[in-house]
Amino acid sequence: MFDYDEIRAYKDHEVNAVLASLLNDPDFLNFVAQQAYPKLNRVMSFWLQKNIRKKLKLQFDDIHNVCNWQNTIAPYVESIIEKTTDRFTIKGIEHLDKNKTYLFISNHRDIAMDPMLVNYALLSSGFSTCKVAIGDNLLERPFVAKLMRLNKSFVVKRAISARREKLEAVQTLSSYIHESIKQKQSVWIAQKEGRAKDNIDKTDTAVLKMLHMAGRKLGWDFKDSMTFLNVVPVSISYEWDPCDLDKAKELVMTANHEAYEKSQDEDFQTIVKGLKGKKGHVTIQFSKPVKLDSNQADDWGRKIDEDIYSGYDIFDSNKLAKNILDGNTPINQSKYQEWLARFSKVDDENYQQVLKNYAEPVRHLKND
Repeated sequence: MFDYDEIRAYKDHEVNAVLASLLNDPDFLNFVAQQAYPKLNRVMSFWLQKNIRKKLKLQFDDIHNVCNWQNTIAPYVESIIEKTTDRFTIKGIEHLDKNKTYLFISNHRDIAMDPMLVNYALLSSGFSTCKVAIGDNLLERPFVAKLMRLNKSFVVKRAISARREKLEAVQTLSSYIHESIKQKQSVWIAQKEGRAKDNIDKTDTAVLKMLHMAGRKLGWDFKDSMTFLNVVPVSISYEWDPCDLDKAKELVMTANHEAYEKSQDEDFQTIVKGLKGKKGHVTIQFSKPVKLDSNQADDWGRKIDEDIYSGYDIFDSNKLAKNILDGNTPINQSKYQEWLARFSKVDDENYQQVLKNYAEPVRHLKND
């Protein structure tokens, strides 16, 4: 038996104690004040945080389980969508059965928004929300870790170098995901570790092999594990990426063999930027559950990739980037003006990377 306590999402009976601890966390209260009243918080932080604590306590008093919590924050998620997107589209939900459990494997663009949007799409369509796999690099701030684990997130340990410990962590992770599916709790996981900063969405077969570990212990073939997990590829498409330039700069530095070191609190700031930044049109596309008569991880990976790309929404921003890269005159002038306003001050090397990133979905489809 595995001990899941270090990685698991919070259980219903733990919710009240976790919420109480948040009310006594100055870092959490300061964050809420900064987001809600940025100017006022600079001059009246103590008074403001004291009043925010009172208001939150009234809300928290009515929350006694994870479902209560998610229903309470749903309007805030809806508000983020309304403020930062021009349109939010859900496709393929008809492929899913509310009485079945799924392992959602998706491309990964935004740290917090991707699983948040998938869960919102499920919840707003009458489905139960899913558990969410997150990297331990996102949990440096204790209140962030608590909020995420309240929201059905479980931890993928990445900061492990010792071989034996790494193997144990991967086996525990695989077992936890299988156990969640067995308990009729769907799960979301990215197709590879970290965001695809270059927008090349290719499933890492190491992820699929990790998922099979728990099944292999039971004597299952690879396809038995995948069939049990009921894999559903999910395509997440953003017209505009709030972190597009940050990603381009990191890729350029890496290509130039320059050392890229994350600044202090960078992951947290990236989460905030992704939540608050303008995204234009956003689409979530659920594919049909994968049915494949193969025991090869590569075959399953290719099928997941095909479904993710075929479900991808190609926006004007993608077409425009491909158009510019090809040396053609942009046809959509209004979108071109929006493009120029966004990237006119970017140096050429980073600009070329931005173009490649936005054009990638179009290039991939044409290569197919």
